[in-house]
Amino acid sequence: MDIVIKLNSQTVGKDKIARLCQYSCRALWASKEASESKESIELLKHIESTLSSFRKLLRFGKGFEVLYSATAGLQLKDKSHHIFIVLGKITSGLFLLADHVVWLSRSGIWKGVDTTEWVKRSNRFWLFSIIMNLCRDMQELRRLFMYYNRSNICNLQQTLSLIYGDKPLLVDTVKNVCDVFIPLNGLGIVKVSNKTIGLLGAISSIMGLLPLLHPRLKF
Repeated sequence: MDIVIKLNSQTVGKDKIARLCQYSCRALWASKEASESKESIELLKHIESTLSSFRKLLRFGKGFEVLYSATAGLQLKDKSHHIFIVLGKITSGLFLLADHVVWLSRSGIWKGVDTTEWVKRSNRFWLFSIIMNLCRDMQELRRLFMYYNRSNICNLQQTLSLIYGDKPLLVDTVKNVCDVFIPLNGLGIVKVSNKTIGLLGAISSIMGLLPLLHPRLKF
């Protein structure tokens, strides 16, 4: 209960909990679509849709905050990190702004908007943001392997131990690898089943919750 209270006291915590429930609902209705009653499936789909709308409202205005925070990356001395972090934050901010338009359209506040096209824009920005985050993760993994070469580590177990030793990087990489398939599927670039999308979204949500519960895991 303490964990729930701790997460619920933060806006980002509420978002991550709602996201976990949202994608869990998708995995559930997709896995039970052939066996459960139509009413049960529709209920799970309704909960998923409601949680998605709740998260869009919860994040409303955050796009501007993320875009502003991109300027912090300009202070980094490592230029490669500078590129990935700044581009990642800019595209993440644009993704959120596009998502704001989608929410305004679906809620009926902003009429005459091509919602389908804005959903595609949102997915494109989200995809590019995740790719930038993955580039940063791969760069850190490359540094680990350079250390691996210098240390003459010569077996798989030692290599895995080296990667596992950097838990923040491991958590962030797993999260981004799971996330990347969601916009890829949304854009029709890669076809993934609803059940798989639900499972990947749930796993990435858990990875996103871990740094909130254990700050030492923040990358």
